[in-house]
Formats: sequence, C-alpha cells, structure tokens
Amino acid sequence: MQEPVWYPTDVRIKESCLYRLMQSVGVSSYDGLRTYALQSHDEYWRSVVVDLGIEFRHPFSAVLDSSYGVAWPSWFPDGRLNYTDTVLSGGRAAVSDDAVALLCYAENGDVAEYSRSDLRSEVEKAGAKLQALGVKPGDRVAVLLPNCADAVFITLAVARWGAIVVPLYSGFGVEPVTSRVSASGARFLICCDGFIRNGKRVGVTAIAEQAAAACSSIEKLVLVERLGDIRPSGWACETDSRCYWADVPGNDELPPAPAFEAGHPWMIIYTSGTSGKPKGTVHTHGGFPVRIAHDVAYQFDFHEGDRFFWYSDMGWMIGPMGICGPLMLGGTLVLYDGGPTNPDALALLEIAKRAGVTHYGSSPTMLRLMSSQFPELPKGASPRFRTLMTAGEVIDASTFQWYASELGHGDTPVINYTGGTEVSGGLLSNVVHRPIYPQGFNAVMTDVDIAVFNDAGEAVRDEVGALVIRRPMLGMTRGLWQDDKKYTDTYWSQFEGVWFHGDLAIQNETGWDLCGRADDVLKISGRRVGPSEIEEAAVSGGVSMAAAIGVPDPKSGQAVVLLVVPTCQPDDGEVFAERVKEYVAAKLGPGLRPKAVVVTRDLPRTRNGKILRRLVRNCVVGDPIGDLSSLENPESILAIQADTRFLRERKLV
Repeated sequence: MQEPVWYPTDVRIKESCLYRLMQSVGVSSYDGLRTYALQSHDEYWRSVVVDLGIEFRHPFSAVLDSSYGVAWPSWFPDGRLNYTDTVLSGGRAAVSDDAVALLCYAENGDVAEYSRSDLRSEVEKAGAKLQALGVKPGDRVAVLLPNCADAVFITLAVARWGAIVVPLYSGFGVEPVTSRVSASGARFLICCDGFIRNGKRVGVTAIAEQAAAACSSIEKLVLVERLGDIRPSGWACETDSRCYWADVPGNDELPPAPAFEAGHPWMIIYTSGTSGKPKGTVHTHGGFPVRIAHDVAYQFDFHEGDRFFWYSDMGWMIGPMGICGPLMLGGTLVLYDGGPTNPDALALLEIAKRAGVTHYGSSPTMLRLMSSQFPELPKGASPRFRTLMTAGEVIDASTFQWYASELGHGDTPVINYTGGTEVSGGLLSNVVHRPIYPQGFNAVMTDVDIAVFNDAGEAVRDEVGALVIRRPMLGMTRGLWQDDKKYTDTYWSQFEGVWFHGDLAIQNETGWDLCGRADDVLKISGRRVGPSEIEEAAVSGGVSMAAAIGVPDPKSGQAVVLLVVPTCQPDDGEVFAERVKEYVAAKLGPGLRPKAVVVTRDLPRTRNGKILRRLVRNCVVGDPIGDLSSLENPESILAIQADTRFLRERKLV
C-alpha cells in the first residue's frame, strides 16, 4: 500500500471551511458530517445555504421535492433567487467594494484588474447592452469567447436578467458551433474577432459568420473586439443582424434583476463528447451555482480573499465553475487568455506567481507535460499555493507525487476531484481533514449517495464497476435540452432508479480510485481492466502520455494496444516500444502485456486535458473518426493514422 503524500495538521483542519460547517451542525468528524448530510439532508443544505451566504429572495419550503420521480427532482421548492446576487455580493464574506474580483492576463501582455465594484458595474453595463439587443428571459445566448473579462460579464448578465447562456469552446470550428447553436435554438451569438494562442493569431469572425448564416434561429451576431483589427464591412449598429459589442448602447431604463424559481435555467452546457455525441445539459439557478460554491468551499477549502486559477476554457465546465464558485465565496478569479506552453510548460506557473494565486488547478495531461519537460522545477518557478487541484481524467501516482512535491513543496494538499458536466460538481474528492494518497480519492461528497455496481446492479468492493448515484444529487442537470427521453435513456436506464453517467471506479482500503469511462474499459480473458491502470504503468516508464485501447483478439477476447508519447524522443522507436511492453508486463503481469505499442508524437485531447481514447481507437482500427468538435490538437489525428498504419497492414488489429 502506498504511503500518503500529505497529512493534515490540526491548524489546517480547524481553519478549514469544512470545520466551520461541522461546528455549525454539531459534528466532530467528516464521517459524522456525511452521516448527518445523508440522514438529515434538508437540514444539511439549510446549514450550507446559511454558512455560504447563498441569497434567496424568498425562502424555500424544503430542499428536495421528489414527487415527480427520481429522475426529475425539484430543488428548493417555493424558493426564489437569482444566483448572480451571491456572485456580486461575495456571499457570507460581504467583501468590500475595492476587493479584487477578477484578474485577467493575456498572452500579448495585457493585464486587467476589476474590483467588486467594477464587477457589479460591468455586469450592469452588459445587461443594458443585452436589453438593447432585445434579449428576453428564456432566450438562449450562445457565447463564443476565450478566457477574458467580457466572457465573465456577459455570462453573468445573461443569467441575471433571465436568459440562458450557451457557452462554447473558443477553439471550435464552424460545424460544432453550428450544431450546438442550432440544437439550443439560440437567438443571439456573441463572439470575438479572435485571440492570440501560442504566438499565433487565431481568427474567429469568419467561423461565427458561417455558423450564424447556417442557423435559422440566430437573429443577431455580436462581435467583441480582442485583436483590434480593421473592422470588416457589413457590420453596423445594434439594430442590424451583425454589430459590435462596443457599439451597442446601454439602456437607460434597465429593469431590476428579477428573482427566479430555483429550477429556472441559466445555462445549457454541452458535454465534451468524450463518450459520444455532445449532450446539452440544463443547469438552473438553484442547482449548478449552489453545488459549485459548496464544492469549492468544502473540497478545495477556498476562503474569502483567496485567488483561484484553473486554466481551461469557458466552453467546458471549469469555465462556469470559476465564474460561480470563487466569486460567490468572496474570492478572486484569475483568467489567462493564451497558450499554456508559450514560451514553455511553465507559462501557467508564471501567471500564477504574478497573480498571487492560492488555489491552482490543472488537468493530469498538462501536469504530465510539465513534469516531462521539468522533472525538477527550476528554483522559484512554483509559488507557495494553499491548495492544488486536479480533475478531468485519471491521474497516475507518479504524476500525482510530482505535483505534490514540485508544485506543492511537499506540504500542500492535492485535491483530486471527479464529477461531471452532467452533475455540476463532484462525486469523489480529497478533503483536507484526511491523509491524501497519490492518485485516488479519500472521500465521497458529504451528501452524495454513491456506490460501485457490478453488471448485476449489486454494490461491490475491491473490483472495478460502475460508479452510480443512488438518489438525486443537488446540481444534477435538469434533463437534456428538449430531449427528455434521451436524458432518461442515457442516465437512468442502466440500473433502475439509479444514475450512471459512464465512469468506472473501485473502492478499496485507502478510499476510491477512478478507472476511466465504461466505454473505454477492456475485458481481457474475462478480467475487466480500466485503461488507466495500463496507462499508469506505461507513464512511469519513460512515457509522458499514454492511451490504452482494446482490440479484438481470438485468444483473450480483447488485447491491449498502447499508444505512447515518449518523454524524450528515442533513437530507435521499435526498441523503445518493446521496452514499454516488457515494463507494463513486469508491473501488471504477462496477461496485460500489450499486443502492440505505438510510439507517436501526440495524443488527441480536449483543451481541458482529457485524452480522447474513442478517437485513438477509431484511428487504430480504421473506423470513421466521428465527432472532432472538442479536439484541441486535430493534427494529432493524421499523425496517429500514419503511425498506426502498420498495425492494420500486419493484421494486428
């Protein structure tokens, strides 16, 4: 059994947000808090709402009404709120007007700082512009913006006055923008002219114009100027179908922001498509923001005045998480509009140092890239953080240990966290009240009733199974946009009355481990194996990234094909591949020795760091590639197709 990489101190425990909540409900341990949350669910969430200062304009009569069935819970019935009230006030913290709310950095060197007073003013201005454009409650407003201040102001203003934001990944091409805008029925598309990424100018205007022309629902295309190029012809004032955000006048008679039922939608965010066609998850004022504030406070131990930096994109869950959680808790959100590796893999750490970040988040893939280039960080490269965070995919033990020692200096907790776009927040996490082990999770969320099920729907331990939720969880999507049947078929049909969104896990003596997606699982000689187990073995043997897939095999049912990106380019790729095979077999046993190892230059991944095994497998076996909309590095596909051609020629797959 591995030793912990971090132990809690009495001081850290007693200064934590978790301890404050435990004191308020009269329990003395995390186990006690979890028992309280499960057995006294209503009282637990009432205590959380008070502790975090979540502002309801009209009190709720209960926390949960499940009379419509397990798949359709109603949260905070009779309550009315506007979640942006808490964002703008800072919740329980009641922060001062001059406290820093937003710090924005850009690759071109621009820096912008906004106080709490500035944040309120800018959201009001954005709201006035939306009103002038004709945005009404219930309208869908698609937002195609990078990590910039306008993305925050516009997102909050859309929600504050009752419309529904549809965040889009800033790197999307025409087809994925078109498909999501059309599916949501958005009347408005707000985009930028472009941005700088890794030293290159990336244009967005043409993409947005083509997408808007292809979507019958779009009435106005609005351009936020980021590059400052000469304005193209055909763009006029706010009365026309295409206009500039800067030219839209504010409405002098902006109505007060209304309160809404807790179930009123504020966001349709699409899943990344790592397990199939992206799905439009619907999130509400009384769901996603409350769950995120809960998790950021109690799992990440985020306090008033702390500074949160997690590089991702506004189109993925981490973007809205940053807008909601840190700002609702009286802290500062740090954004970076630029490439994560320009000039090198330490670029994000430099931003964190400049911004005085206390809470730093990263995907495992980005950490592996950083550690492969810098096994030991240069002196002074990493500031002192209070909390480190990681999520998005399985993290291997060696990368976790590197994160804890190099960025955490051996005395900073690493909060491994997993949940999903569909459930808003986390299911499993680390907490600062318990020792933290490399790779896994030391806790289940206090109020979430989860288990690992085998194929027969029985709860099991010490074996890989489906990670399920056995009763409704605050934050779950309120269905899929205009597709109730797909929602119930996707999440509630695998096991009767139980939620399953595709993750595999195992519960063991030290806690819980995530084993990847059910779609990615390998079954070799009757043994179900998560790809992450094989990938971890490879990564610890001179490999910076790996993707394990299963291919048909007449003897074992499936065999392992492993694609690897070496830490250093080998002199002889075939010799290196054989060495990786033997290394994996030595660690996991001869039954899991890969049938083939392919050395390649890169693996397809999303911008928030998920490796897309579905695309890897399709490349290897020669199937249609399918949806590429969430792909950050499309050039990797052609490279993998070329590098794996020999497998098909030799009939190894």
